[in-house]
Amino acid sequence: MSVRKLALGSVAALAMAVSTGALAADLPARAAAPAPIALAPVFTWTGFYIGVNAGMAGNEFRYPFGGCIGCSPVALEYDGRATINSNGFIGGGQIGYNWAFGNGFMIGVEADYAFANVDGRLNLDAALSNGADTIGLGLGLGSELTSLGTVRARLGWGAFDRTLLYVTGGWAWGRVKNSIDLVVDGTDEFDFNRNVNVSGWTVGAGLEYAITQNLSLKTEYLYVDLGDKTIYANDYGFATANLKVDTRLHVVRAGLNWRFWSPAPLVATGPVLARY
Repeated sequence: MSVRKLALGSVAALAMAVSTGALAADLPARAAAPAPIALAPVFTWTGFYIGVNAGMAGNEFRYPFGGCIGCSPVALEYDGRATINSNGFIGGGQIGYNWAFGNGFMIGVEADYAFANVDGRLNLDAALSNGADTIGLGLGLGSELTSLGTVRARLGWGAFDRTLLYVTGGWAWGRVKNSIDLVVDGTDEFDFNRNVNVSGWTVGAGLEYAITQNLSLKTEYLYVDLGDKTIYANDYGFATANLKVDTRLHVVRAGLNWRFWSPAPLVATGPVLARY
């Protein structure tokens, strides 16, 4: 091989090596794909929930009464009403479901049941005298609400992030224990006890705040009217007597709810990079 051919070959090889290195230097370096970014789930009030509640309740027991004396042939009719203030503790649990809409409004249904000891009692002491003899009289009248349940609709507005304001109303029922005692000169002459189931309606309002995605704290007020129910009725021949109990309550309570619905986290994968 001549010296001229050898020199030309060497120059060509050197030029190819330089151009290949320059091309490689112009290519972008291959970078690793960014790790996925997990975003917090979007909060919503939609879903099933269960919870517990406790608070205070009370207002009054009303006792409408009436009848007649000497009902036949000439009647002397009488009627009136006694009222006793009531108060006590109430506590139980609830279950419900909410449907939340994109405009911040929510509708739901909730059922709850609570044990209670909301009671009131009236005691009257009197003396009857004809100038020579005196008779002591004692009358006791009382009632106690021992349980309360409701089934209610809820209409709420949750536009304040995780704070929900709502109004509520529906059906209410309960059980009331009643007693009447008459004592004459220290001797029980009349001892009457009767438990009755009562039902009516309730309305109210409340506020609920979501502490976490699943746990929320609420406070609410309910007005409950359980209607009236006859607890005593008798026909003595010469007279009749009828006594009812009318139960009305103000309920103020707080509660905790646990929602079972939990949305999956949203995931962002980052930009797509070209491969070489």
